[in-house]
Amino acid sequence: MKTNGQIQLYPVLRVVLFLIAGIVSGELLYEAVSCDAWFAATAVSLMFALLAYRRCVLQTVLIFLTCYFLGAMLVCRELDEVNMSVPGEDTAYSAVVVSQPVVTGKVVKCDLITVNTHRPMKIKASIYRDWRADRLRIGNGIEAVSLLEKPTNYAGTDFDYARYLLYHGYVATTFIYIDEWKGAAVDLSRLSVVQRARISALVFRDKLLQRFSDMGFSGQAYAVLAAMTLGDKSSLSDELKEEYSVSGASHVLALSGLHLGIIYAILSLLFSRRRWQIVSQVLILLAIWSYVFIVGMSASVVRSAVMLTVYSFVSLLNRNRLSLNTLSVAAVVILAGSPLYLYDVGFQMSFAAVLFIIIFYRPLLEVMPGSIRNIPIIKQIWQMAAVSVAAQIGVAPLIAFYFGRFSCYFLLTNMIVVPAATVILYGAVLTAAVSFLPWLQTLLAGLLLKVVILLNACVSFVAALPGASVDGIRIGLLQLLLIYILIFALSVLGHYCRKMIR
Repeated sequence: MKTNGQIQLYPVLRVVLFLIAGIVSGELLYEAVSCDAWFAATAVSLMFALLAYRRCVLQTVLIFLTCYFLGAMLVCRELDEVNMSVPGEDTAYSAVVVSQPVVTGKVVKCDLITVNTHRPMKIKASIYRDWRADRLRIGNGIEAVSLLEKPTNYAGTDFDYARYLLYHGYVATTFIYIDEWKGAAVDLSRLSVVQRARISALVFRDKLLQRFSDMGFSGQAYAVLAAMTLGDKSSLSDELKEEYSVSGASHVLALSGLHLGIIYAILSLLFSRRRWQIVSQVLILLAIWSYVFIVGMSASVVRSAVMLTVYSFVSLLNRNRLSLNTLSVAAVVILAGSPLYLYDVGFQMSFAAVLFIIIFYRPLLEVMPGSIRNIPIIKQIWQMAAVSVAAQIGVAPLIAFYFGRFSCYFLLTNMIVVPAATVILYGAVLTAAVSFLPWLQTLLAGLLLKVVILLNACVSFVAALPGASVDGIRIGLLQLLLIYILIFALSVLGHYCRKMIR
């Protein structure tokens, strides 16, 4: 089949580009154009698209316009949900704890969801610390009277904290004094099925984390294991976070495609794919999505789960498993369900990493001569290096834009942390699986602890090397876009240069 351009080979990519354009437009024009207006535009364009079935070009344009209007409508609807009015005065409410409480100085910080208001509100709460606050856990109910305020920015900083909270679903912030709250059993019936399921999953995760403590994990070794296996980063110290950031290893602390890919590989070994292939894939995906619920459904892990789901179904059709269309389908599914994910840094970095691996992995792999590249051990090392460099090309501009940093030894770090992450995830699964043999579980837990301690030591060593990172980088949105345009332009130039040489 002939096409009139490379982009014709990726129809879903064009759909997601128009959907993203609509989300951005809907967010920028939120106060000027209502959700009803975007809905009307979506309905009209869809109707004309259906009527124009005899004029292919016109129908294609109308379909893209429908995607554009749909993106704007979806983001407006989600902004309507989080832009709720708050009383601005002391308010009595019942709520449930939905995040791991973290002790910070004299307060305990956690997220709450109200259960007795007209619409459930997600609140960023700081509770004055006492013995009751120290014992709070996910799923605990409280009754409180406190001042609910709209999120505001901190003075003396350029970071738009209020926008960050709003786009992550927080309706209000509050400070709760000692005498303003008490523990209580609360009715969760007003919460959605998904919210209730997520709370139950997080309670189960808390029990799994307790098992890590029972097996002897503590301190920052426990914190890293909890982050890498169950997505709980509440115990990580600021110093360790900084070391992982400087060394370029932060991605192993945030559950993403690396972790789910390893889990998918483990499950694929357990479920035979030669017989009952469809059944085995369904069972694997059920396990993957159960895991996604347990770890809190962050943007990066949801993106990875959607990608694996698409990958799994595509593999059954014997198609190209990892392609721009596969990535685009994942983006459409996620953004259609939660368009504000587009503004999540983790979501952006995850998609940028996968996109650049798809585009640049093969050219980078072919840089090394085939006679050398085909040597088994060199092939494995070079493949890992090609993936790391391709992903870093994609995320480095975003890291510089958001965090003002570039990690110089990211390649060395990935050579250490990726194999270590694989060993840790396999080890954690194996340790949990042999709970019926206490002596073996104790032995494996001890070995796993040594691996985590060694990983932390290696990351600290890399972070302490001279010139480990370049800090203080300041680029604007326009500069960020120009950097990506330059990268793609150089990529196209390199492609044509390779064709001329051949």
